[in-house]
Amino acid sequence: MPDENGLSEENALSGENAVSGENAYETVDLRIEERVAWLTLNRPEKLNALTPTTMTELRDIFRSIDDDEDVCVVVLRGAGERAFCAGMDLAWSEKLTPRERIEQGRLGEKTFAMMERLSVPVIAAVHGYAVGGGLELALAADFIIASSDAKMGLVEITLSARPPFRPKMTEDGDPDQPEFGGSAPGWGGVKRLPDRIGKARAKELLFTGARIDADRALQLGLVNDVYPADEFDKRIGELAERIAAMNRYNLRLVKELVTYGYDWIEPHPS
Repeated sequence: MPDENGLSEENALSGENAVSGENAYETVDLRIEERVAWLTLNRPEKLNALTPTTMTELRDIFRSIDDDEDVCVVVLRGAGERAFCAGMDLAWSEKLTPRERIEQGRLGEKTFAMMERLSVPVIAAVHGYAVGGGLELALAADFIIASSDAKMGLVEITLSARPPFRPKMTEDGDPDQPEFGGSAPGWGGVKRLPDRIGKARAKELLFTGARIDADRALQLGLVNDVYPADEFDKRIGELAERIAAMNRYNLRLVKELVTYGYDWIEPHPS
């Protein structure tokens, strides 16, 4: 069972150092216990904001666990008490050239698509803030479970809004707003959010850039369930434990059938 941060102290796996248990990553932590991979964004002082290093490390982890027969389910978490993920790191965003902005969009989308296509189920366990790219990351999971303290939204449109809806961090200008044309969530949110909650509800959230609480997210179908904050780690662990008890190949089969809309027409050949 994980500790209060959703982590286990045993059976650590970190890329090439899986056997030794050494942590090969700077911004994420991966630990495996009882067929559950606990994947934690680990920049709590920056609200687990995403950087190029984080993207590279996530891609390496996804490759390492996809065919790992010891993993039946992945739980994606954020370290610290304040946030699951606050989206793209502003220090990264402010330094991008126009060409690099195109490439960061592709990097995020490709990284999140890798997670979406993992063979085993992925649960996004969201507490605190999950905004912008942070919510886009959660949307690439198979489903989201929220803590009662969660705050979620695709807030990108507010970065260039008129007062009072423009956040303080862009009072002097939005680094993501091009000189000509528009800007929208670029890491898959404009596709995955409508798929999750329907086009009309998605448009409302995207047009307003609203940040909603866990109860509203449950009402919209954005999250599957809401757990009380003081029970969150325990109940996420119980859910992961139950899924991990299932046959890995059946989990993979069911995920593929549902994701791609296939019918299971013929029985198992044996």
